[in-house]
Amino acid sequence: MPDYHKIKKVSAADQVYDELKRLIIDEAWKTGEKIPTETQLAKQFDVNRLTVRVALQRLQAIGLLDIRVGSGTYVKEFDMCGNIDELSGFYSGKTEPQDLREYRSIIESECVRLAVSRRTEEDLKAYWDLYQEMVVHVERYCQSKDSRIADQEMILQADMSLELHTILCAMAHNELLNYAFSIAKEPIRQLMLLNIVERMRDLETGLTYVRYYKTLYDFIRDRDLENSLLWIKRIMNTNDP
Repeated sequence: MPDYHKIKKVSAADQVYDELKRLIIDEAWKTGEKIPTETQLAKQFDVNRLTVRVALQRLQAIGLLDIRVGSGTYVKEFDMCGNIDELSGFYSGKTEPQDLREYRSIIESECVRLAVSRRTEEDLKAYWDLYQEMVVHVERYCQSKDSRIADQEMILQADMSLELHTILCAMAHNELLNYAFSIAKEPIRQLMLLNIVERMRDLETGLTYVRYYKTLYDFIRDRDLENSLLWIKRIMNTNDP
């Protein structure tokens, strides 16, 4: 007997969703543009308004539309990395540390390799500004006598470290590599957070670690590929708990 597959039933809402998504992706509607009303779309597609509303809500959920009560529905600038960031937390506890180390080694090393030749002055400024902020907060963390403030500073250090690595990946100016890094952001953050206490047990140790980022900055600024790759590996190894 042949192996027959069941025919999938596609709802009217699914069809409207697919067509509206196509119009947005093909830029028939531009970012920021107000799209037709539910009533107009229902007439256009020969469906009821509820069907259109379901499709619009799905497009809003994935970040393609912005539904404003009393104003209308507008095409939204799509943020792939932002959406991935939201989803990455669902599997953060399921990632094996060794898998994560190997993943980071591939993605971040390649990003740094590209960054050496592609980085802009704006990229360097964003990196440098955040680095300077990290130094300030290391001092606050190590000198704080209030455990609540110290805990807050510890979490902030992990967040800033993660953001600095995000900037590094953005310097590659490769959207797919950016997406790849975003997929693992939450597991990476958890590993960084686990290592904060040991890394920052005193001011001297904390500043020594953070200054690794300064050294990497210098090498990327000077377009020194060999040393840039050496230091990103050193930083990633230090990030491991």
